Amino acid sequence: MAWQYMSDGLAMFLRPDGHRTFRVPAPMVELATVGSRTVMGPMLRLFAGDERFLVLALSQREIRLMEGSRNVVEQVQLTDVPTSLKDAVDPQEPRSNTMARPAANAGRGGPAVFYGHGAGDRHLKKDELLRFLRQVSNGLRDVLAGETAPMVLFGLDPLIVTYREVNAYEHLLDAAVVHDADQLSIEQLHEMAWPLVEQRLRKDRAQVIDRYHSLSNTGRVSSDLEEVFQAATEGRVETLFIKADPWCWEEVAGNDSAIVELGDDPRYAACEQVDMAAVATLKASGRVYATSQSVVPDSQVAAIFRY
Repeated sequence: MAWQYMSDGLAMFLRPDGHRTFRVPAPMVELATVGSRTVMGPMLRLFAGDERFLVLALSQREIRLMEGSRNVVEQVQLTDVPTSLKDAVDPQEPRSNTMARPAANAGRGGPAVFYGHGAGDRHLKKDELLRFLRQVSNGLRDVLAGETAPMVLFGLDPLIVTYREVNAYEHLLDAAVVHDADQLSIEQLHEMAWPLVEQRLRKDRAQVIDRYHSLSNTGRVSSDLEEVFQAATEGRVETLFIKADPWCWEEVAGNDSAIVELGDDPRYAACEQVDMAAVATLKASGRVYATSQSVVPDSQVAAIFRY
């Protein structure tokens, strides 16, 4: 993955037969572990499933889809999706270099004023815009199949209003950013989208926490680390909450020595189990929430089981 931001941290995984180095776009605590397996530790924050989101930037000149989280963003390459109006309309038709701008009195879905060169130029019609954005929406069906991340729309008002008419993605946010997307870099899109996404994610996370408590006394939830660890290794964890304030490994890194020999020191056994439970949950297509919200007091983990 090519990060779009300057990296703030570094993670190195060393083995006798080779090594892997990753630049991490978030601050990292200093920590070294030695053992027969790798530790994800603080990097698990980057894999927490509740922070992922999508941005769809709409313009007549370019359609851009981006995937991101709190700290990173990357553009998704689109192959079977028309990425400009030119791709969607009849190339035989003469066309002006036009840009749609909402009229001063245009509300949502209202009329737009078009500006271009030449009195004889043909301007964009509503049915052409509808056809273009319908092709975009249809093309995104396969790209977004099975996806559940919230999506934020960027674009001028006529584009946003029309796209909502043809949208087929269930997780499109009601809130959108009305702005000429052509004028925004991928970093700016990410920065402007995150506050909208964060508000939605807080709400979703609170609902999942409520579900955890509603399943009390059913055998489907636990905050006992040993039980959660065992269930995770068996692929039974549907949702795992990890205490992230402070993160388990951050407490370890605050000690005099930030070098941990795995399996050797009982002081770090809980951190190791939390790490292994999180990795096992992700491998089994479960969701991991790194949250500072209180789920169960005085526990590093809480889990909802599949059965």
